[in-house]
Amino acid sequence: MDIDISFAEAMLRRGAGLLEAEADAAGTDPFAVLARLLAAAAATDAPLVVLSEGGSHPALFDEASRRAGEPLTARLAGLAATRQGERAAMYEFDGTGPLTGNRIVAALLRPEERPDLLHVYIAVGRLRGGEAQITVPPALLRFDAAALGQTLGLLGDAVSRSTNAATAALAHAAAILPMEGHEEGGMPAALLDLYWHALTLASVRAAGGAGASVRGSGGAGEGLAGMTPEGNA
Repeated sequence: MDIDISFAEAMLRRGAGLLEAEADAAGTDPFAVLARLLAAAAATDAPLVVLSEGGSHPALFDEASRRAGEPLTARLAGLAATRQGERAAMYEFDGTGPLTGNRIVAALLRPEERPDLLHVYIAVGRLRGGEAQITVPPALLRFDAAALGQTLGLLGDAVSRSTNAATAALAHAAAILPMEGHEEGGMPAALLDLYWHALTLASVRAAGGAGASVRGSGGAGEGLAGMTPEGNA
């Protein structure tokens, strides 16, 4: 694997090239669509926050991994509290289990002026010659943390006692939508877990104020002034 550039950086470079090309240059390639979307967020909706596993804030990823081992019933309250002040954030980390050997980029974008409503994209791939190559086509998960919180309030203690109730509450607040060019049905369990892991990272960051590098022309946004850059992550 290339060590002088990250998978996230390669995605942003490809997206920047697509921004300079014709408007329809990305076509229906879902990875190209995502790369262009992220580059546009960095250019127009800055700051684009980028956090990388192995960077200067390992506690964020360690805590998210710890929470990922908890039962779903114990994780729901944290997911319902997920908020994102910036328009876009990217998390990069190593794949595990069936995805070992891959690099994962989780991109969380706010489609509206609501910090509790997020679109989550997952890109799974590797670097070859400085170019990002995906091994699993990305899809989109729309997550409404406020809706999850409302459902938890209605269900009360039943959520903490019943995995079925917890699963139903989560399903009510989230929907997986295929991106253009990736209209296959269903979602492998290993990939679905990445969406929940991405939201766990966001909830841990919201609760603990973990740092990040910031990209884009907008400078440091609210809550980002003291964050330490992480190189080209």
